[in-house]
Amino acid sequence: MSKKAQMNFSDLSTLGRFQLGLGVAGGITSAFGALSAASAEKYKTKSMALNYEHQKNMAQFNMRMKESQAQHIARQYNKQMQILSLKQGAAKGRARASMAARGIKMGTGSTLDAFVSSEVLGQIDRLTMNSNKVRAMNNKRLEATGLAIKSTVLGVSASNAFASASSISPFMNMSSSLLTSAGSVLGSLPSGMFLKQGAGENSGGN
Repeated sequence: MSKKAQMNFSDLSTLGRFQLGLGVAGGITSAFGALSAASAEKYKTKSMALNYEHQKNMAQFNMRMKESQAQHIARQYNKQMQILSLKQGAAKGRARASMAARGIKMGTGSTLDAFVSSEVLGQIDRLTMNSNKVRAMNNKRLEATGLAIKSTVLGVSASNAFASASSISPFMNMSSSLLTSAGSVLGSLPSGMFLKQGAGENSGGN
């Protein structure tokens, strides 16, 4: 009769017990290491998402500021154009009064040319000022458009980072590590430790 007896923990040698203890301790350490690493990665990813969100909010704030600056530029140029028109009107009135006081006939010859030239120059000044206003406003609005695009991109990045952070499960990582370590420890044990009492006993006779 051949017999393969069941083994218990007490049947292990001191070295075997020590090796088993090291395996268990290593598994626990590895599990907590996986928990810590996953927690750190989750925190890092969430912090990155919050940073993206902050940058997005700042871009939106600056975008609104650019539009406000464009409106302020428009108001300032409009005031300057009003002042210019008043000055041009006053200068024209003084010129007419001066010519009339000297008995110069209005609307003919050199006086007509002078008034036409003055009117043309005044119109050029007004058009130039309006062109500068439009250009300055457009520059600010182009900057606002760039900030709007940046805000959209940052919003997408923030959403992706939040989703990535949510998908990280520290406890799942720890559980996976524990299962892997447990498999390794069990695989290192003698096969006899997995037999029931009496299992593996073989008898034979003539």
